Amino acid sequence: MSTTITSRGFLDAGSLGRLPTKEGATVNFGGVKRDAVMGDAGVLGFSETFDGAPSIKATIVHASTTDETAIRNFTGENVTLNTNSGKSYTLMGAWVSEPLELTVKDGQLEVMFLGTELIPQ
Repeated sequence: MSTTITSRGFLDAGSLGRLPTKEGATVNFGGVKRDAVMGDAGVLGFSETFDGAPSIKATIVHASTTDETAIRNFTGENVTLNTNSGKSYTLMGAWVSEPLELTVKDGQLEVMFLGTELIPQ
């Protein structure tokens, strides 16, 4: 019995529909960072702080039909990354968090979606 290793993903972004992405989207689960709390006798335990929002970062293939304005203004919708291994990750209430950057030579548009919660399925 073989196991499919995650190697491809398909990004569906609410009203933008399925985005034509290049290989290598990145999912950041966000959440809590734990740091050791030290005392005179050594480690006493740990403290927790929120370290970052969950995110999905992808490279969109840029073409004459790419609507940069719609992508830049994307807010308050869910983004789902479906992988070829059968796992899906839905970023709830997502928005585009960084200014778009187009790499003309490669026809690539980098996009970073942040959201309020990442739900693995």
